[in-house]
Amino acid sequence: MTAAGCCSAAGQSFSQFVGFGDSTIDSGWYRNAAPNSTNPVYNADFAIAVTQGGGKATTNPGLVSSEFLASYFNLTTAPANQPGGTNYATGDARNAQSNIGVPNSLQGAVPTVTQINNYLAAHNGIANPTGLYLIGSGGNDISFALGNLPAAAQSPYVVTAANDLVGGIVQLQVAGARFIVVPDQPQSFGAANVQALRSTYDDDLWGGLAAAHVNFIPADVNAVFKAVAANPSTFGFIPGGGPACTQPASIPSGWAIFCAPTSTISTLVSPDAAQTHFFADDVHLTTAGQKIIADYEYSLIVAPSEISLLAELPVKTRATMVEAMYAEIALSQEQRKVGSFNAWISGGAAALRVDSSAPGLPGDSGTPLGVTVGLDYAVAPGWLVGGAFSAGYASQAFSLGGNFSQDEYTLSAYAAFRGRSTWANFIGSAGVLDDKVNRVVPIGITMQSNTGSTSGSNFSFAAEGGYDFRSGIVTHGPLAGVLLQHIDIDGYTETDSFAAIGGLTALSFARQTRNSAVTEFGYQARVELDAWTPFAKLAWNHELVSPNRLVTATLTTISARSYSMPALELGTDWATLSAGTSMRIRRNITGSAMVLGELGQDKETSYGGQAGINVALDWQ
Repeated sequence: MTAAGCCSAAGQSFSQFVGFGDSTIDSGWYRNAAPNSTNPVYNADFAIAVTQGGGKATTNPGLVSSEFLASYFNLTTAPANQPGGTNYATGDARNAQSNIGVPNSLQGAVPTVTQINNYLAAHNGIANPTGLYLIGSGGNDISFALGNLPAAAQSPYVVTAANDLVGGIVQLQVAGARFIVVPDQPQSFGAANVQALRSTYDDDLWGGLAAAHVNFIPADVNAVFKAVAANPSTFGFIPGGGPACTQPASIPSGWAIFCAPTSTISTLVSPDAAQTHFFADDVHLTTAGQKIIADYEYSLIVAPSEISLLAELPVKTRATMVEAMYAEIALSQEQRKVGSFNAWISGGAAALRVDSSAPGLPGDSGTPLGVTVGLDYAVAPGWLVGGAFSAGYASQAFSLGGNFSQDEYTLSAYAAFRGRSTWANFIGSAGVLDDKVNRVVPIGITMQSNTGSTSGSNFSFAAEGGYDFRSGIVTHGPLAGVLLQHIDIDGYTETDSFAAIGGLTALSFARQTRNSAVTEFGYQARVELDAWTPFAKLAWNHELVSPNRLVTATLTTISARSYSMPALELGTDWATLSAGTSMRIRRNITGSAMVLGELGQDKETSYGGQAGINVALDWQ
């Protein structure tokens, strides 16, 4: 299945993008600084190429992965040597070592650890805690080891390089950075000795970060390379198409920085090569390839927030169920005598949308449905006890594509008291949840389906009480209440369409726990008009439990440390409005209908309707 575009912003919202690394994420550093290569032809050709639209290691003027990724969150990623720039990545940079004196290298490359130090020095040692950090580095250390060191010294060198970068990233986290994406090297490609060094580097980099307890997002770029190599036409690439850019005779490797449609140094092999080829040169990716990398990294960032909706939905559906039960309890109280039974059924539908205007926040929309049947017994004057069974279903669409469906089955026990002026209701409920998830991830021109299923539970206690004033046919008064919920969603593992080659976008998600304690303070009124009794209720709600929780995900394509990202955070204050009427159908049968909605809650909107029938079974 294919699609033309990728991503509206979804996931964690960020205030800034900051990049550190080499040419894989460099957004144009050398357009403002001479590369100072040891190859004089390189310097001369580069100066010409920049005037002709070159300057980035891709099919210019296309974007590199860092630019794509930042744009999904409406952020900029200008090179840090431009005014306001935040991308410190410098082509040909090694992790900690300078290139001064190294043959066939760019002498002006700023080592990645130095980039991190420069960023912190420019910001008084404080890293932006709401920034998104991308660190793409290590490939040049591997190339240096292969080209300049004896075989026995190569592995120790890349281990040291990896440890140097670990130290820089630890320093960044200590300074306040919270969201750090660290890609691996594509270790399944190239000669055997190249693969071995890349694997050694990746193991030490990710392993060192895990040992240092850095909460980083491990991006398995190698899985992307494998998926494209196994299915090039799926991604729109010509099988065996080779580099998209022509190779200058004087440049042995990495010539995409000179490549542009009108360049006289290196141009495209065909007008559409930026989209139909994966590699721009022998190392770097085309615009289409860069976008695929960014899409993949984006999916890792936003996935935990999307899956957090599995635990948020029951908070809303249980509140709707409780409100419907309150309405039926009130009807049961009106038509009974001690020792009598009432049976009732209530059902309804709602529209629920979770969204935000802030860049980077996920959303979903759907129509939850539910029905509840109950039976209660009058045990004493003004007192009744009862039980109910509820079944609910919701299919919520993810804003990026796909959806999840959630079935819920709930048993409830309740008690209620109504005196001359005071009244109170109490409901305890235990429910089981069943989720089927299809999380769709846009990758390049494709839409990758990630499927899985899980189960969960929701235990709740609700209490509501108030005082009634009576004035003729009008009864009105204040009310207060609380709804406590404890929701657990079991962990599960997804399967994607590339499972046969080790997968691509599928993740494992850890167990989620969502606690909620919502208070309500409001006012209600009803008017008794013979067979009809219109009613209305307006309440202010406040969530006492902090919505600040994390959802943990783990790659399925490679062994890597789990990472955690914030769950979706809804507003903690809103108003609830319900209005409707009951109607006496027969002397022992009463119907009811009402509309209800939530107003003013940040990132959430819901409204719906309920209808019910209440029957006094032994009415005389």
